[in-house]
Amino acid sequence: MKQAGRLGFIALILLTLIIAGCTNNTPPKAALQEAMMKTMEADSYKLAMNIQLDELELPAVPEAEASGLPMASLTGMFQDAIINVDAVYAKDPMRMDMNMELVLPGMMEMKVAIPMIMTKDMLYVKPPEIPMLPLPEETKGKYVAIDLKELAKQQGAELNIDPGAQQKLAQELSKAVLEHFDEKTYFSEVKAADAGLPEGMKADQIVKFAITEENYPQTVETIVNDVLPQVLDILLANEAYLEALQVQKADLEKAKADWETNKTELLNVLQNDLKVNALEMTGAIKDKYMVYQSGKLGLEMTDAESGQKTKLGVSFSGEYSEIGKSPAFEELPTDTITLEQLMGLFSAPAGM
Repeated sequence: MKQAGRLGFIALILLTLIIAGCTNNTPPKAALQEAMMKTMEADSYKLAMNIQLDELELPAVPEAEASGLPMASLTGMFQDAIINVDAVYAKDPMRMDMNMELVLPGMMEMKVAIPMIMTKDMLYVKPPEIPMLPLPEETKGKYVAIDLKELAKQQGAELNIDPGAQQKLAQELSKAVLEHFDEKTYFSEVKAADAGLPEGMKADQIVKFAITEENYPQTVETIVNDVLPQVLDILLANEAYLEALQVQKADLEKAKADWETNKTELLNVLQNDLKVNALEMTGAIKDKYMVYQSGKLGLEMTDAESGQKTKLGVSFSGEYSEIGKSPAFEELPTDTITLEQLMGLFSAPAGM
């Protein structure tokens, strides 16, 4: 699974490059930056997002094979899986209501819905109804209330949900990433007829960001030599950012001190072991806000020693609406149970 972990890390780096959207015939790169900042600063919005797993292949794990659970069978369960997310967000007071639905296609399609509510201090989660895994009667229809401060304390950390600091961090990292990528190489205008926008949606400008087979070598050099060192500097310069990410300063200082050594290995992995089959995002801008985004991510990692491959293919789309309008939230749930009570119900003997 080490190889899968490396692929996930690299996917995270590359996804950072396509964080958000794209806008009134402003040059594409500038339009993207302006739209990202403006959307991040919105006081509220609704988001409808769809994420589909197009391809998943993991290398064989001897322990799993020996137990009769071959990796191919496990990954096959999630092939073509879909995650649908409907969310409503408000900045002040901070709250997000979200309903996440996991759809597993196949001969016996399964849908699992997980409603969630998050405030600055609390997280409410309604346990999903899963076929062949019934919930205890005491939990049905109830939310599990999780005190985020208490949970952080139990894990030896401090809760620090600071929307302002997190927003500023996201803006700085986005700016640091985008400023190093050449506009003519990575950004292009897209006609509305070719953008696949939802029916009835109007956009002032549509921009596409794409990493291709031709520009991938340049992309690797940019990430390793320019982007990541600047990201380390940004994080190290602001204690609030470290707290927001729950990252130890000493760990980042060591990473920076060892960067010249470690970047050689990272360059080798990105250049020789990783193949990018697809990495693109198309964003639509209306009134300088990002109102729609869609894209694809397709990666293939080959382990140099075993020759085994790990493949990941994902496509996504998301639509923002009611930006800046005051959302109508329902009252927070009061008939709740604690996480400890839930765990106790599952561990209690039958009939108790």
